[in-house]
Amino acid sequence: MQILPKTPSTNADDPSKKNARVTLQLGGGLGNQLFEYAMARRLTLHNDVGLTLDVLSGFARDFYKRAFLLHHFNIDCPQADPRHSYATLAGRIRRRIDRRLNRHRPLSQRTYIQEVAGGGLMPDMLDLRVTRPVFIEGVWPHEDYFRDIRPTLLSDLQIRTPHEPVNLELARKIESVEAVCLHVRRLHGVPKSDAATPLAENPAQHVAATYYQRGIDAIAGRVNNPHFFVFSDFPDWARDNIRSSFPIEYITHNGAGKDYEDFWLMTQCRHFVIANSTFSWWAAWLAQSAAKQVIAPRDAIGLALASVPREWTLL
Repeated sequence: MQILPKTPSTNADDPSKKNARVTLQLGGGLGNQLFEYAMARRLTLHNDVGLTLDVLSGFARDFYKRAFLLHHFNIDCPQADPRHSYATLAGRIRRRIDRRLNRHRPLSQRTYIQEVAGGGLMPDMLDLRVTRPVFIEGVWPHEDYFRDIRPTLLSDLQIRTPHEPVNLELARKIESVEAVCLHVRRLHGVPKSDAATPLAENPAQHVAATYYQRGIDAIAGRVNNPHFFVFSDFPDWARDNIRSSFPIEYITHNGAGKDYEDFWLMTQCRHFVIANSTFSWWAAWLAQSAAKQVIAPRDAIGLALASVPREWTLL
């Protein structure tokens, strides 16, 4: 595992922050990892302390076989020593102990902080004073945790891995039209694998085809000559169920290991019809078009999505 160089300590002159640092457990897909990083980044900026990334504990038993992906971005944080992770059997036992010891402590005194069950907003985290080493576990999928550091995140979340020529060419086409990213999430299992199966029929899993038609109609009512670019883990379903009289293209050439390439292409679009997915939530949030229109699925709020920015349209 690559160990990135440590950033200089910023709290050496403050005795109350001696050894204070946040270690963040990363896990889930790219969208979840971005929520996790954004919350921790704001917490460390607010406290002027360092951030370490645990890139093992959250992936050790991942059903989807997901992995750390933030190395593709403009993020330079040290990675935790593997010996201190919770990925091993001994580590899992130590995690149970650490959770139990911290469960009933005041938030300001915890050394292990878990997100509340169900992913509800924890307002006290916004003003948490970090005075000791703290380990953070959770997805933290609320914009309130990081809205005030948007300029920092726009810089941090630039992709630095060189793009393949086919994607650079597609990005030029996206730039030349009134591009609308339409994202479809439908499968359960390792993305783009033969073992992946359709998700259950409920808003926590996927949204109905009628949502996408209403999203297309809403965009067409606000945008002149929209050109739709469809990104999906189930492109056959998307082709069979999504129709438009406007130009529409299905982006399928990037494999499962190139999620960051699809993500980058999505951020190049001007407008969005997102799925019940943190992946497309972040693509829409990072896109910087001044006239950006974003359509999000109302029924997924509180289930697959915890919240959306106030200026987005819920259908």
